[in-house]
Amino acid sequence: MRRVTGYRANRVLYNFLRSNKCKTIIVPANICGGVVRLLQWMQCTIIYCDINPATLCMDEEAVLQVVDKADAILFVHTYGVETDFAESYVKFRERNPKMAIIDDRCLCMPDAQIADSAADMVLFSTGEKKPVNLGMGGIGFVAERWKYEDLQVSENAVLTNATWDLDSKSLLTKMDAVIAHKEKLNAIYRTYLPKKIQLSEAYQHWRFNILVPNKEEIIQAIFDAGLFASGHYAPQAENCAIASNMYNHVINLFNDFYYTEEQAIRTCKIINDKLKNGI
Repeated sequence: MRRVTGYRANRVLYNFLRSNKCKTIIVPANICGGVVRLLQWMQCTIIYCDINPATLCMDEEAVLQVVDKADAILFVHTYGVETDFAESYVKFRERNPKMAIIDDRCLCMPDAQIADSAADMVLFSTGEKKPVNLGMGGIGFVAERWKYEDLQVSENAVLTNATWDLDSKSLLTKMDAVIAHKEKLNAIYRTYLPKKIQLSEAYQHWRFNILVPNKEEIIQAIFDAGLFASGHYAPQAENCAIASNMYNHVINLFNDFYYTEEQAIRTCKIINDKLKNGI
């Protein structure tokens, strides 16, 4: 696979979709709103699929019902889970050999080099709010049979013509520091918060995620204390019950360099106080 880069991951995605004339795109219902705005600006037809409650990623059976209609699928690794979905990709390709499969790992730890993949493009991000935040940067690995051209666009709110090149050594150095810091804060969350509200360890690389009955109340209390947390992406489509349920109950707790161990401990105390009435 050949490596390509862009100022943002959305720019890499745009270049790939435009270069290959992909117009109808399958995405998960809990996709980032920025991706939706990009696809809308490109005048793509968007097909939303709900997520699987077991994997929290796009439901394979839902995809198979619509896969023959698509030019591309953007398969997102929810919360940065590192699960290998190669078997699903094989099934999608059998149903629609002409469709491009994009393995969206923008919430996963980025990779500086990938030799091969079951997908047609693997996409990483080193932009703001991503696991390794370099302030900018999208990294793509494109299979040889697919075109990729860096296309110029009119300046707009979605894309920019600015360029960015990956410094692999700097990326790896920053990643080591990020992983060490995340582990310190994750250890606090694991220790101080009830186990039953914690998502599986597989989903705790990007941020530390908890599932609670009173999400909005807890987030408001955290903000009132001068601290921070977030909800995950709101569903972009109706009739997606699993994605809606996750949005209504999942809180992303910060574990990046903007958050300290002292802040994490205070955050846990607020959450536990709000859960005293039972969960």
